[in-house]
Amino acid sequence: MSDERADFERLFRDNYDAVFRFVARRVAPDAAQDVVAETFLAAWRRHGELRGDALPWLLGVARRVSANHLRGDARRRALGDLLNAQRPERSCGGADTPSGVALALSRLSERDREALMLVAWDGLEHRAAATVMGCSTTAFTVRVHRARRRLKAALAADAHTTITIEEQARSMS
Repeated sequence: MSDERADFERLFRDNYDAVFRFVARRVAPDAAQDVVAETFLAAWRRHGELRGDALPWLLGVARRVSANHLRGDARRRALGDLLNAQRPERSCGGADTPSGVALALSRLSERDREALMLVAWDGLEHRAAATVMGCSTTAFTVRVHRARRRLKAALAADAHTTITIEEQARSMS
């Protein structure tokens, strides 16, 4: 076993419990392991740079990873609340129908959905999202603009279809 690996394993053994307790006070129990794992992944990548007591540095990383996790959870909850608020009443058959936004999103291309979700769901800035998508920031900005336009058109088309169906139902009664 290399000295580098042995050093990291010692760092892990010596600090795991303290980092886990720190994280467990900040995030949900089911997320604690993931946050700790991400913290030690960062430590593995940078452990050659650590000098002295690593615990304060590890706790700083764990604090930032925990904060990112909590922000992501808040965004997911807010989007879920938004989608649930837009969910139409049960249809005549009793089966749930998708919300207008979900239905419109499902009609977009995978590329458009991914661009919109990176910004809206994952909360990424255009520069970071462009890196994820493998394009320039400018290209990503154009992609998001076009995807928003297509989503708006899909939502408008769905609203028009709903109104037309309701008008037909009223005329038949």
